[in-house]
Amino acid sequence: MQRAQPAPLRCATAPAPVAKPIGRPLAARRTACRAAGGGSGSGSGRAGAPAPADTAAPAAEEERYAYSDPVNKALGNFLPTAGAAADQLGNIDWGAPKAAGLPLQELARRFTEEFLKREWFVTGDVPPELFSDSFVFKDDSVATSGIRSYALGVRKLFDRSTARAELVAVEPDAAARALVVTWRLEGRVNLPFKPEIPPYVVITTLTTDDLGLICGQLDEFTVPGWRLLAGALLGAWAGPPPAPPAAELRAAAAVEGRPGVVST
Repeated sequence: MQRAQPAPLRCATAPAPVAKPIGRPLAARRTACRAAGGGSGSGSGRAGAPAPADTAAPAAEEERYAYSDPVNKALGNFLPTAGAAADQLGNIDWGAPKAAGLPLQELARRFTEEFLKREWFVTGDVPPELFSDSFVFKDDSVATSGIRSYALGVRKLFDRSTARAELVAVEPDAAARALVVTWRLEGRVNLPFKPEIPPYVVITTLTTDDLGLICGQLDEFTVPGWRLLAGALLGAWAGPPPAPPAAELRAAAAVEGRPGVVST
């Protein structure tokens, strides 16, 4: 599949580079960067605008997520507190100097190196130096502003002992100034009964700003979100077929000749 040529990066929601997903094709859109202090656009109409970005750690531990559906919003009330998540992420230096000016290929290398150690899509253990202060996040269900708010929300959601985020490919898109990351998610979530998520593939588009920092993240699932929720709450019979192991996904991507396939 050939990638579409994206529009120039602007501080708004704009058409995304089309990644070649492993699974059914996605009608991809990317969340582009908002100006400092601004929120995310709601280009798909499915998620509300998040609160302004945080440029420093607030005194009160909190994460600010805007939910697009009442079910996920209600389930969020049963997750651990943001304060507990903040304690678990106490090793992160939120004031670390920014790694500005990295060429996109070097950012891809640095992202891959750090991610293989930290898997922050499920741990929240982010490297703040790679992210803009005006970072925004969006997926089918939620949106938020600020890398710290994002990290706290992730830490609250996923069970540390079982959740995995395994990289398949990290593909730089120079025209869009973005990294397109294919990865496999599995594990349990931190609801009282620790439901297990059916393993599935996510396509994440990371857009960068004029300084080469990651300022936007859009997660898109290769299966409908409602099926994932059904599988987690009702059991495997109600969910989608599990994604193949990450090693098989990488091998398939390599056979297809995709760039950026991760070797571990």
